[in-house]
Amino acid sequence: MSDHKRKVALVTGAGRGIGKATVLVLARRGFDVAVHDIDATTAAETAALVRELGVEAESYAADVSDSEAMRDVVAAIEHRFGQIDVLINNAGIASDRCPIEQVTEAMFQRSIGVHVGGTVWTTQAVAPGMKRRNSGSIVNLSSIQALVGWTEGATYNAAKGAILALSKGWAKELAPWNIRVNVVAPGHTETEMTARNDPPELRAAKAKTIPLGRYGQPHEMGEAIAFLASDEASFITGQVLSPNGGFVIT
Repeated sequence: MSDHKRKVALVTGAGRGIGKATVLVLARRGFDVAVHDIDATTAAETAALVRELGVEAESYAADVSDSEAMRDVVAAIEHRFGQIDVLINNAGIASDRCPIEQVTEAMFQRSIGVHVGGTVWTTQAVAPGMKRRNSGSIVNLSSIQALVGWTEGATYNAAKGAILALSKGWAKELAPWNIRVNVVAPGHTETEMTARNDPPELRAAKAKTIPLGRYGQPHEMGEAIAFLASDEASFITGQVLSPNGGFVIT
């Protein structure tokens, strides 16, 4: 176990998109970072970018829906860095886009397994260390789809809504150990996933429905996540922050 001084953040699903952007924001704020992704290559690429910023990083590959694999990842990180101060449960997959009649069991199980299972298993593995240190910050990624009615997205809506409920319960459950749990629910964001799933004309049409007139950028989501993870948010727990350009105002 290393004699570690800087705070350490574990970010899941950090090979690309919002996860990758969040890793870079945290690194610029002085965090050392454990970069997780199901894709070992993209995780390693993100970790290399972090090292260029002068802080430490290691990459880890595993399927977040596999509880044993995530326990092994967390154990390896704690051995390498000594502790995990911040957990960002970001790993996710694209939304289903079909009527309820076309939802399959496999589709449902994969969405719930990655989004809900991944959040549960990773948090379960990280929580004991945070409890021992009487300190920690967890930020779970939900979605704007959990905040509003969204057609033809049953499994994604269900999974991201469950993350809201889990986070509220954990905020109360873990508060006695000074562990904060919050949620970021991004709106439309310009990532590789959205570019792959939505043609340019559809993204342009969606952008017109956003009061700020554009999609968010991954680094803007990363800044919101990093704020909730930071000591600046030390009295904030059980809350939902949705960077969405005014698309939903509550």
